[in-house]
Amino acid sequence: MNLDEIKEKIARACRIIDMEGITQDGRGHISYLHPDGDKVLIPGHLHDYGKAIADVQAEDIVTMDFDGNILEGKHPEPMGEFYVYVEAFRAREDVKSVAHFHPPYANIVAASGTSILPIARDGCVFYDGVPVYEGYPLYVGNREMGEEVVAALGDKKAILHKGHGAFVVGGNVEETLFRSVSLEKAARTQVYAAILGELSPIPVESMTDREKHPDDHIVDDFFGYYSGKMEKLERQAQT
Repeated sequence: MNLDEIKEKIARACRIIDMEGITQDGRGHISYLHPDGDKVLIPGHLHDYGKAIADVQAEDIVTMDFDGNILEGKHPEPMGEFYVYVEAFRAREDVKSVAHFHPPYANIVAASGTSILPIARDGCVFYDGVPVYEGYPLYVGNREMGEEVVAALGDKKAILHKGHGAFVVGGNVEETLFRSVSLEKAARTQVYAAILGELSPIPVESMTDREKHPDDHIVDDFFGYYSGKMEKLERQAQT
């Protein structure tokens, strides 16, 4: 896959995050480890231009080094909180993509003093747990906090920053998006289920391997479905 194709996938994933309502106020984005291994592909900082992730196009993706310096692209700075991405790429060879967003229901779950439970299929993806980081401020704006978040993440797929949002990791853009959407869907189910009664998590031993570890076919189908849905909505908006 060439860089243009990667940038297009990042842009699509950003718009899908907005389309599916899994973040608040158009905040959030997905990054990808540059094939060179020492750079990051990430949306440029768009908020100063009156844009949000719903507006991200491939041309808005910039290349930055691990210190946040822009090496290539039309925007002078990257989206914020990139310190988590850089530290995740440094710490884990399996991580090639990281998302950050502000999921309403997952934030409610974290605020309640609990975390994501596998009470439905979406939650089974996180059968091994979702840590909750409680550090301040509610913005990861320096390397030290980035290191703390990644240390708390450990070998898991996602982490909630209590009072703030979520960070989700994956082996590629598609997997990171799949996990991001699954996280918020699982949280939404959990919030409503808790209103109706006592939560009853699915036993890990009852889960299939595909429920715990969705394969490439499932992830690719997911990305294709949501890409198609987004294209239809964007065409309708133009008519």
